[in-house]
Amino acid sequence: MKYLTVLLTFMSLFNCEKDSEFKIPESDEKITTFTISEAHRDLIKWELKGESAINRGDTIIIYNFLLKFYDMDGTISSILKADSGYIVEETNDLKALGNVVVESNDSTILWTEELNWIENEQKIKTESFLRYKKGDKIYTGVGMEADPDLKYIIIKNKFIGEGEFE
Repeated sequence: MKYLTVLLTFMSLFNCEKDSEFKIPESDEKITTFTISEAHRDLIKWELKGESAINRGDTIIIYNFLLKFYDMDGTISSILKADSGYIVEETNDLKALGNVVVESNDSTILWTEELNWIENEQKIKTESFLRYKKGDKIYTGVGMEADPDLKYIIIKNKFIGEGEFE
């Protein structure tokens, strides 16, 4: 009997919950087929189109998106595509994840699995393995920093490739 009382007391301690302590998580705001852009003095800097997004506070999680970067004259300088990613609303920084491809208007192509757009620096960066093609030459490396139109590319580590740079 003594063991039964201890067991019942023990069970009642773990089964008692106050209703006020149980909280239902707030639902996230989900949107489908969207376009957002960044402009400065009526000059568009970039435009992002996506299949769907979820707004989680100060972060927007995006799926199957295409990001167009624009030159000072308003023409597209490059296009970034990725499976998913997220935007930090306060800074407009973007992280692209999964099958990331950037193609510039001069046909330079960059492939990687993870890429960051740093808004205040106007640069794309990665610490991941990457491959890029410029003309008929293919280069690989780990870690990179570049301008969005892929004219200036710095490979940080394990650079492999042959040929002259323009």
